[in-house]
Amino acid sequence: MPHARLSALDASFLAAETPAAHMHVGWAALFDPPAEGPAPSFHELRDHVAARLSRAPRYRQRLATVPFGAHDSVWVDDEAFDIGHHVLHADGPDLRSVMDVAMSSQLERSRPLWELWIAPRLADGRIGIAGKAHHCMVDGLAAVELASLILDPTPDPPPLPDDGWRPAPAPGPPELLARGIVDRVRDELGLLRIPAQVLASPRRKLGELAVETGRAARALGHSVGTRAPISRFDVPSSP
Repeated sequence: MPHARLSALDASFLAAETPAAHMHVGWAALFDPPAEGPAPSFHELRDHVAARLSRAPRYRQRLATVPFGAHDSVWVDDEAFDIGHHVLHADGPDLRSVMDVAMSSQLERSRPLWELWIAPRLADGRIGIAGKAHHCMVDGLAAVELASLILDPTPDPPPLPDDGWRPAPAPGPPELLARGIVDRVRDELGLLRIPAQVLASPRRKLGELAVETGRAARALGHSVGTRAPISRFDVPSSP
């Protein structure tokens, strides 16, 4: 998968994160066990997810930081990818307790920025799953990709072959720096062209800029301004 650079908005989600204000988003789901036969074990569910990772290439990539902050980070293949770091066993009597554990820890930035916590048997006999992914990697498409790791489009899908994934070598610091500088210069030149575009078609260009600015402001404001539900892991702020 080609190395993609974070957008300015996605990079802002990383910059806004602190140990006390996590920037991941999450979801929860409950599943009834099979009507016939034993319920799947945690290891079977983890293998089920691992076999479908080809559907979501971003979920095997980590962020590589550009030296000296010359530009925003880029996505590179995680050469040390381990499904055991991302699909985790959860113990709890109900889905709320599973969500408390899953959502109260910060994602490790040296790895792909997602986790699935699976409780193979809750107190009511159902299967509980809590998923989370960092806001910098999740959009509408990424959310669909995460669901596709668990759900198939038909009740009896064909067997999934080994996708033969091999991580591409990550660029080293000199290459990251060189690419960052080139992309930064390209970005600056693009900004210089905006006045000419506004003069050529002022109403259309200003309207596009207003729409994009408003979309970015709403997304960032929603992320940093919305209070998470109260959890037993909440602690009072201190000086």
